Amino acid sequence: MESTVDIRMALGSDLIGMILVVVLIIGNIWRLRLKTKESKVLIAMLATCFSCCLSDIVAFAIDGDASHRDIVYFVNTWLFASNFLCAYSWFIFLKEHFNAELSASEKWGMRIMKVILLGMLFANLYLPFIFSVNEFGIYSREFGYWIYLAFNYAIIVNSLVLYYKNYRKDGSIKFFPIWMYIIPIVVATVVQSMYYGISLMSASFAVAIAGAFNSLQNERVFRDHLTGLFNRAFLDYVLFLYSRNGRKASGIMISLCDFQKINEEYGHAVGDKALCKTAELIHESVGRWGSVLRYAGDEFIIMVDSQYDMHISNCIEKLNMNFDKFNRETTEPYKLRPAIGFKKHESNSEGIDSFLNGLAASVKEAKLRRTL
Repeated sequence: MESTVDIRMALGSDLIGMILVVVLIIGNIWRLRLKTKESKVLIAMLATCFSCCLSDIVAFAIDGDASHRDIVYFVNTWLFASNFLCAYSWFIFLKEHFNAELSASEKWGMRIMKVILLGMLFANLYLPFIFSVNEFGIYSREFGYWIYLAFNYAIIVNSLVLYYKNYRKDGSIKFFPIWMYIIPIVVATVVQSMYYGISLMSASFAVAIAGAFNSLQNERVFRDHLTGLFNRAFLDYVLFLYSRNGRKASGIMISLCDFQKINEEYGHAVGDKALCKTAELIHESVGRWGSVLRYAGDEFIIMVDSQYDMHISNCIEKLNMNFDKFNRETTEPYKLRPAIGFKKHESNSEGIDSFLNGLAASVKEAKLRRTL
């Protein structure tokens, strides 16, 4: 008995998916060589996606071959498992990228879903209810296919929840749109589920991962290499958006007093360490109130999404408290003495240069007060 599916339905899309994975590896080899958890997850995603595309081709090629019935069963089992692994690795990638902490319930929820999905695949080996392979070696979906798909999508929904929980964390979300990952997978799943014999899922993961790499590259353009904060280019972009949309915002500028002295006495390596510590203290002080960026040298700016005096004063108070705590407890040979100024951004009537000049004047006055 011949198979009801045609390998040509899979060959084109899966080959494109495999080529896309190879191109992503070559173009991002520097990123993949980093020994971070995020880079390791990216490698796992790419490897899983490549093997998924290759397995899909094999599954279509041997479908209907009774002499390879066990291989048909194994390959399709791996395809279901790889779909789960792609969704799960995406969740882990988001967690690492946003440096998010999961609650106990979230951790247990993910563990339960992993056990259920893997348990379903194991049970399907003995009692086919997700898919079956008949005596002619022909693959067929069963009722459990939709149950497995629902649990798989539960992981993607969890990734959406994680994403939006970190929406206001530090502004990085502006350059990491989740739709670039979600839409290709959703469209491919719907089409492949509705029209049996069409193969799009494996290739859709490659497209989704390509979107993630593109977002990472965009984000890198707006990042300061030393501190990991946003840079001046990001400030220009944000101020443009504020002016265009008429959003109310305020800027808080922090400049270190005697930073040049730190460089002269202890060297630039220690000076860089002091800048990184300053970035950390500022980031802790701001939380979800706004975006933190390194403006130039030892100057940092916080764009606060508010013009309420209470919000601004609370942020400045938190900054002073964190710097004072560091200076009391530090074992470093230097102290961090910030001069802090602020200015409200008049989006409808004020240009970028005028706003920045006002901030610079404000922090200059703060430095003068500290020397008195």
